[in-house]
Amino acid sequence: MLEMLKEAFRSIAANKLRTALSMIGIIIGVAAVIAVVSVAEGTSQSIRQNLSAIGSNLILISPGFTRGGGGRVSTSLSDLLTKEDAQRIQQLCPSVLYVTPMQQGNFIVQYERQNTMSGVLAVYPQIFNMMNLKLQEGEYFTEEDENSRRKVAVIGREIADTLFPDGDALGKTIKITSQSTRQNYRIIGVLEKSGTLLFLNPDRSILVPFSAAENRLFRRSYVSSIVAQAYSEQTAAQAVSEIDSILYSKFQDQDKYRIVSQEAMLQTINQTMALLSFMLGSIAGISLLVGGIGIMNIMLVTVAERTREIGVRKAVGANRRHILIQFLLESIILTFVAGIIGVGAGIFLSKGIALIGSIQTAVTPLVILIAVSVSIAVGVFFGVFPALKASKLNPVEALRYE
Repeated sequence: MLEMLKEAFRSIAANKLRTALSMIGIIIGVAAVIAVVSVAEGTSQSIRQNLSAIGSNLILISPGFTRGGGGRVSTSLSDLLTKEDAQRIQQLCPSVLYVTPMQQGNFIVQYERQNTMSGVLAVYPQIFNMMNLKLQEGEYFTEEDENSRRKVAVIGREIADTLFPDGDALGKTIKITSQSTRQNYRIIGVLEKSGTLLFLNPDRSILVPFSAAENRLFRRSYVSSIVAQAYSEQTAAQAVSEIDSILYSKFQDQDKYRIVSQEAMLQTINQTMALLSFMLGSIAGISLLVGGIGIMNIMLVTVAERTREIGVRKAVGANRRHILIQFLLESIILTFVAGIIGVGAGIFLSKGIALIGSIQTAVTPLVILIAVSVSIAVGVFFGVFPALKASKLNPVEALRYE
């Protein structure tokens, strides 16, 4: 076997240019598979990290839709959930730790000559614990602020940078304006930069006490959504069941409301990203197939060129098995070396994508193992036919071959 390996390396090294050209397809295929799957895996990890960063066991309750029928179009509902629904969930669901109704809308926010468009969220103070929102400076609004309907605000980092370039936001009064109203709110806190978290972007948001904005700013009795938090991961499913029971007893129609738990979202994301990774990896793997065909063509050419050599070997005692293994080894070595080079190129390409595209990528050992294994399998699959052809040559005819 050692002599066969040496002979295989000698044969491959004899035509360096042809060897390099035959390996290109495998190199590109392995590199493409690793790069594509690393982007999908990195994106999945980033999403999971964002979900984990906002606390745990969150449950989002939002309005559903009305069914179409009789010529009617199915429409989404907005005038459905109320703050009383949130209060009932808090009182009647033993598995729920916190609940807050949420009013959400986009408003023009102004301070002196600076202005910007911002999302405004009217919520209970519990939201800061529920979503693990951290302060960079100042303080959160409290239950006392909620009960007293104080017009105070905690703003996101990007809003603070836009309205207060000098960095001095605390204590300043901002104007929140819509088509029908203008309200002044005093800034008491600025959040740390966090990026998008689940259903909101705190960096571009302004959080105010629910009671202060309910009638003065939003001027509607229905809420945009309700956010709840279970006591633990073990009680999250029970909390969803309890909330569903309460809402169904009120609306008698499961289509009128939607309940989405953080755990369910994570499972859906994992399934979606796994499917995406498989699809993208399969598409990139087509180049491995093309590379395998190139390997087979080169090996067939090699068999034709070495026909007399095969005849000599058989004449001095080599059997079909030895010839088969010899040419199969050459094919496997070609694809294995190409696979290793492709792994290096894939890792380099993955890092380049992360740097240029400012996205997270992740190259896992499993992906590398699969890519190299597939490249070797390609060598075996596409090397078998040329190897069989070489092993079946008649030694007399082979010696006469010109």
